[in-house]
Amino acid sequence: MKLVSRFSAVVAFVLALASFAHPAAARTLIEVARDSGSFKQLLRAIDLAGLTPALSGEGPYTIFAPTDEAFFKLPKAALDDLLAPHNREKLSKLLRHHVLAGIVISRDFSGKRLEAIPLAGEALLLDARTQQKIGPALIVRADLVAANGVIHVIDTVLIPSFDEKP
Repeated sequence: MKLVSRFSAVVAFVLALASFAHPAAARTLIEVARDSGSFKQLLRAIDLAGLTPALSGEGPYTIFAPTDEAFFKLPKAALDDLLAPHNREKLSKLLRHHVLAGIVISRDFSGKRLEAIPLAGEALLLDARTQQKIGPALIVRADLVAANGVIHVIDTVLIPSFDEKP
């Protein structure tokens, strides 16, 4: 079974209602991530890759957001290289590997094993039969709702293959 990233009218309606009932839902994905305090490295990478305007825009998007601790699991030299100006395309591909077009909330994948296709195009296994995981990453917190999408917090940076052009 494939998970098709699509905009659901029902989810949009629920999110619209949530934005009136809960001020946090009126914030963008970038604002929700910034306010959480757990995504300084992710936000830095998003800025360096030039993706802040897109993820602050209309969307909707689903972001599997690695925490700062997840970024610090990477070897320091590899992280420094990834964040270097000459690797902007590579960094952009890595970040797009964490983002789905449309809104996918945990209820959509709970108890299932599905294939998710992120913006970078390389399929990820979303397996929530026993634990909620995407690829090798554990989803440690789901459904942080924003006005333009949803964030699922993960404990590992998802690494796409870089043998193709980003």
